[in-house]
Amino acid sequence: MHSLSFAAQITDFPGLSNSEFLQALTWDRSADAAVRAAATSGNVAAFTKAWQAHRRARDTGSTTGAACAERVLWSQQAYSEEAGLVRVIQQTRESNSKKNGSAAHRPVNKPAVNWSQRVGQLVTELTAAVGSAEPRAFALLASLELLAHSGHRLSVDQFFKLWRPTLTELLMWPTVIHEDPTVPKDVVLVEHGEIPFVGGLVFHDIANASNLVKSGRKVLAKELVDNTDTDGTPHADILPRLPLWLAPFVRSTLMMDRYQSGMWNAEQRQLFTNVIDRAVLLCRPDGRAALTNGLRLDSLPVLLAAVEILDLGLVGSTSDYLQAVQRAVAGKPPRRSRPMISTMPSNQSDWAKFALLRSDWSVEADSVAITHHQPLPQLDVTALGRSLIHGDWGLKLKLGDAVVELADEWSCVCWQSDPDADYIELQMAGPGKLRVERLVMLSRKERFLIVADSISGVSPAESSNVSKADAGRANPGAKKSSAPTKQRIEYESRLTLCEGLVGTCDGTTREGRITGKRLKSRMFPLGITQDRVNSTPHQLSMEGQDIVLKQVAEGEGLFAPLVFVWHPERTRVEATWRMLTVTEEGKVVGPDVAVGYRLKLGAYQLLISRGLKKTGNARACLGHHTRNETVIATFDSNGDVEPILMVE
Repeated sequence: MHSLSFAAQITDFPGLSNSEFLQALTWDRSADAAVRAAATSGNVAAFTKAWQAHRRARDTGSTTGAACAERVLWSQQAYSEEAGLVRVIQQTRESNSKKNGSAAHRPVNKPAVNWSQRVGQLVTELTAAVGSAEPRAFALLASLELLAHSGHRLSVDQFFKLWRPTLTELLMWPTVIHEDPTVPKDVVLVEHGEIPFVGGLVFHDIANASNLVKSGRKVLAKELVDNTDTDGTPHADILPRLPLWLAPFVRSTLMMDRYQSGMWNAEQRQLFTNVIDRAVLLCRPDGRAALTNGLRLDSLPVLLAAVEILDLGLVGSTSDYLQAVQRAVAGKPPRRSRPMISTMPSNQSDWAKFALLRSDWSVEADSVAITHHQPLPQLDVTALGRSLIHGDWGLKLKLGDAVVELADEWSCVCWQSDPDADYIELQMAGPGKLRVERLVMLSRKERFLIVADSISGVSPAESSNVSKADAGRANPGAKKSSAPTKQRIEYESRLTLCEGLVGTCDGTTREGRITGKRLKSRMFPLGITQDRVNSTPHQLSMEGQDIVLKQVAEGEGLFAPLVFVWHPERTRVEATWRMLTVTEEGKVVGPDVAVGYRLKLGAYQLLISRGLKKTGNARACLGHHTRNETVIATFDSNGDVEPILMVE
């Protein structure tokens, strides 16, 4: 006599009839008596009716968005090979969402189509997919969701035709995780966390199903803790696929509430709430997730389910922003509300290698999401709520004839967030005393962004390749000198414009311009002389969608700032900029020691200064004395400097 349960993974499944299959099942002691009796007798019809009646009586959960396995579509980009099944699920959802015509509009010879008939094709597709020789995680997950939420609404034939292969596949489902760095973490979560957990809940009446639930719960809890900071900030590794990574957690939590079976303890649930809170601010006004490297991931449905259905109790600012995004996606005007004091919308995590600079909580906010866990930091910039820049922040650096190899990751050496601006500074230490710092400052009020690279600590080049003996023979009376010469520095950075934007750098000055739908921005390469009549080795140009900034210098360092301005009142005003003289103890210092720039946009003026070499003395730039390494300031009506940012 065969005995089937979740006590051990089954690899050699016997060929049994439906009646024999039911009779071979071992049931948990808490299983419904009518279900067990029908199974023991091998009566498929009686078993189906008993199972459905039992589920119908216990059904207290919401089926919103899950009646036809719609929630599994949150993970469709993780399983691109399942495009056919995705289409069937979408067609079934659309069919059920249409209102049935009234009897007056329906021909008398055309009977009404009931719910089980509308999902008939989906059941057929899922049955074939789950019962195939190759494991198909997406299909199994969809089948479990359909059985959990709508199994009691299927016809007797439909139910058992889907129920048996789903259980059979689950009995053979591997629970051991084999480490494979090529498999995304969200796929691991689905296959080794969500499927065992949900499968154990759906088939909890089968003996030892609790083992499956515990296995899935353990994976889900571990992945949540291992991939998030203590404040809920997800690690930069998972941000490119964040909605896909969140989907298994949200679906599993919904299923936990439906079956009233715990998964999170109080500490884990709070962490999960914090993760959703952080993820909401990475949802763009169009509903898509930031930092996805071109992958079009819609995060809005996952976040709405997490916030609205799970009642996670997020802070008011977060939930209000999510509702504003929902209205924007639906094409509705924003709600008018009184301004209120909110928590700061920005955050940064050294552990997660991530920072979010953001002006406010509105859908028209300016923002910069940045990760720095790889050799090239990645940026995702929005201006006035519209996508501006995304992708790698490219960098090429050459010292003499040697190309500087970038480190594996960058460290955050400075983070400031206040009512005026958000600022982050990343650092990469090179050979010797070489330091490369990447600076990003987003104004919270004035609609501009500064991105810059600071190169310092460059070692001098060797004076000559000619030997001392040869030099002596050529000029016997000359003094021998081994003084080093200044090193040549060649620098290049790249930023990529988002789709739909056009950049140009061919105006009468070296200013660049960006245009797109309801967005205009200007670019000012302050390290390059403004007038084109003055020749220079530096260059700001467009190569396709890439903004390319090149600068050349000699000495110990280089500073390359690029300012983006999209303030509606400053997109057309006259602009001028120039390099300023910097002095120390009354003496002018070179641009490889300290630099200063002044940008004038109509009546608004900016001062930017950066020290590239440490000193114990104050330096003066345009009459402003400071010991700070970085100063970004504006001028009041009297011409006095008003600092926006000062970094020691």
